[in-house]
Amino acid sequence: MKAILLVVGLIGLAGGCWFTYQYMYTAVADAKRTDLVIGGVAFAIALICFAIFFFKKFREEGEQGDISITKF
Repeated sequence: MKAILLVVGLIGLAGGCWFTYQYMYTAVADAKRTDLVIGGVAFAIALICFAIFFFKKFREEGEQGDISITKF
């Protein structure tokens, strides 16, 4: 489950970067608005996936016992 969240988050991040790039360097006005919306949605999906991924990761580590700064 965590691996799927990480992969979906990375795909969303890549898609968000691509559509933001398209928004910045496209001359057609109608395409710009659509690219900006799609890029924003992709970034939001990536942010949500990464938040859930890190929440699950640190929750599992917290359940294992004492967490120390030196573990990193």
